[in-house]
Amino acid sequence: MEREYIPYSTVRDNSIKIAYRIFLSGFRPDVIYVCLRGGVYVGNIISEFFKIVRKDTAPVFYAAVVARSYFTEEKRYNIVVDGWTYKPEYLRKGQKVLFVDDIFDSGYTLNYLVRCITEHGISKKDVRVAVHDYKIREYLENPHSITPDFYARKHYIKKPEDDFWIHYLSHEIMGIKRKDLLDLFPEADEEEKKALEAIRGFL
Repeated sequence: MEREYIPYSTVRDNSIKIAYRIFLSGFRPDVIYVCLRGGVYVGNIISEFFKIVRKDTAPVFYAAVVARSYFTEEKRYNIVVDGWTYKPEYLRKGQKVLFVDDIFDSGYTLNYLVRCITEHGISKKDVRVAVHDYKIREYLENPHSITPDFYARKHYIKKPEDDFWIHYLSHEIMGIKRKDLLDLFPEADEEEKKALEAIRGFL
């Protein structure tokens, strides 16, 4: 599968744009849930943006959720939530909630998380989803009621062989191809180069 490496600066810059689009839409999150790990880097920027623009009105609560999905033998997605830093039962009716992740791929995890909070009284109209990358696999039927409201990039995948792996250098080192490692950090100083060479020896 082809692989695209995205530098931290691109994630940062696009996240500022996403935050601004959310602001222009009129949506004002009361609670921002970042999905660990990938959502943290996008969510930090969005959270900082709204802390500034809402500093004279209402505070924005920053929270995290750890969730993972896997494919069962019955060919169904199973979602496991390892924890919330702010449990859904603490949310109050009428609060605006924003979920943030790096990518909307299968979509199962984010849809499950939204269901978790709507089951505790939050209306779907008060929930938004923001991601850096939004993949749409045109060869599959979309089973989800929740799709990203805000994103930096949208990818239309027409057939399975067109799919590709997005590697975020903001938080991923594992998975970098051995031949690419040193080239992806062109501004590394001597100590960082030694660290990269050490990693490279294990790839």
